[in-house]
Amino acid sequence: MYVLLILCVGVFAVRAGYISLFTEPDVPVVLGVNKIPALRGSIYDSKGRLLASDSIIYEAWLDLGYLRLATSSDQKERVLRNIELSFGIPYERLDENLQTTKNFLLLGTTPTNDEMQRKITPITKRYISLEMQRERLSFSEYGLDRILGKLDKGGVPMNGIELSYNEQLSGKEDGLIRRTLTNTVREEPRNGSDVYLSVDIDIQKMIYEELLSTVEKNMADGGVALLVESKTGKIIAYAGTYDWDVGLMGIFEPGSTIKPLIYSLALQSGSITETMTFNCDGKIQPVSGLDIIIRDTEGERHGIQTFREAIINSCNVASVQVGGRILNTLGKEEMYRQLNNIGFGRLSGVDLPGETPGILPEAKDWSLISPYQFPIGQGLGVNIFQMVKALNVFPAGGQFLTPIFARAIRSDDGLVNIPKKVDGTLFSSQLVSTMLPILESVVIEGTGTMAKVDGVRIAGKTGTAQKAGPGGYNEETYFSMFFGFFPVENPTYTLYIMIDTPKAGAYYGGFVAAPMFASVVRNLYGIGVEKEVYEGVYSWKMPDLSGYSLLDVKEVAEIYGIDKIIVHGSGAVINQYPDAGQPLLDRMEVWLGALNNDL
Repeated sequence: MYVLLILCVGVFAVRAGYISLFTEPDVPVVLGVNKIPALRGSIYDSKGRLLASDSIIYEAWLDLGYLRLATSSDQKERVLRNIELSFGIPYERLDENLQTTKNFLLLGTTPTNDEMQRKITPITKRYISLEMQRERLSFSEYGLDRILGKLDKGGVPMNGIELSYNEQLSGKEDGLIRRTLTNTVREEPRNGSDVYLSVDIDIQKMIYEELLSTVEKNMADGGVALLVESKTGKIIAYAGTYDWDVGLMGIFEPGSTIKPLIYSLALQSGSITETMTFNCDGKIQPVSGLDIIIRDTEGERHGIQTFREAIINSCNVASVQVGGRILNTLGKEEMYRQLNNIGFGRLSGVDLPGETPGILPEAKDWSLISPYQFPIGQGLGVNIFQMVKALNVFPAGGQFLTPIFARAIRSDDGLVNIPKKVDGTLFSSQLVSTMLPILESVVIEGTGTMAKVDGVRIAGKTGTAQKAGPGGYNEETYFSMFFGFFPVENPTYTLYIMIDTPKAGAYYGGFVAAPMFASVVRNLYGIGVEKEVYEGVYSWKMPDLSGYSLLDVKEVAEIYGIDKIIVHGSGAVINQYPDAGQPLLDRMEVWLGALNNDL
């Protein structure tokens, strides 16, 4: 009797030492605790479509120790044969594990408890324990992976929004299922907060595809594009074609896209006036005795240039003269401070980790030519967020807005909208009013005419920058750029495009980047873009799933022979891929639910 008592106590200890989701009528209920993992918050786009979320997966563990102690050889074989059929694990492998000293063996995982329960038979039930674990699912297409970031195998964020907002997204406290001899008590977990982005997945897809097309058409090494709301700095789309985040962590010389900022600084500091003119004979030697000549594009001689004409024609010679006047008025130290104040050589503050501060040498490190190179976008390095932040002051009425991705955060306490981040006022509203018609004229009659779109007033600036190397500037490799905003009368969008080393012939920003800008504008306004009207159910194209339940979606998938369904969220369908009317694919992706009106 004493030996039997010891054996019973030992078996009880083994069963109480692991987590089980089962209560069995034929086995006494024992003390046990289940952990319910606290989920990481979800990430949504501007329309409430799910971009990243945690899901619970159910793991089935075979209690090898209990199986060894509590059964006969025949019973062991029956248990293992049942497991072999349910989980597809060869009997021999199961038996080998049973002969070791291991206590548990992972049998498999399922996305739902119901699915797991179907794999477990009455014979195997008492020997299997279920664990709940988190699994992070993210939407990675169209360059969204760079924005969202990812977690390592241990669930630690590595980059992107996942890292920037880790404190908010992280699960707060795990829940528990406590089993006593008489009842079960469930304590719910405290999950992480949800983050809503200003990114629109439809616009992100469009700009990403436009960028890919532009890079391919121009046989370029790559490209980046950034679209923000002009009045808030909120990022609507950010795309790049590289295998690393060049837009955030790389640098490029801004070329002539810097000129509106330089001329504005010159006006604000009193270095020039609006009535001043500049003479351009195609080249200039900024520093007497220094054998460095700066030329205009193709050696073009613009002649006498007014302040307005110099910007519209992107005159390098005039811009060098403007740089000299700023230097004479402010001195090196103050000129450096003003350039730094515009955002060069310091972080933009975008809410992604890993941003480079760019390059702006301190005044003490300037060469004799530096103050004359900066006005034409040479001798300094920027990232795309710095350039958009600086140039967006024109459509933003002079406000210096930090570009940010996050729009709102929803916690247990409710939804909190994230306001725009104003980093001061860079230029006066009066100065901005002076610059707006000039930048519009760049598109109407200047170097940016290929950015024109009928019916939309667009302002902007082209840029073409020779790539610098160990031996100086290379006359065969360039960055081609275009910055612009629209509509001019009430700016909504600001877009900057950089194409790296086009090799198909054209390399000027006005010929390479500006056409993409115009295409993006047409897409946003639906100008000249053919949209297929959904006409009903056809065997060769996707139906409109709007408002469908998940059950409806599965029925449609079965009708069309689509085996793979990717589901985000819960509720009714609010978005789908492929779009209604588009050709069928071997997979279907749907977003369920709707964003509350308070966002």
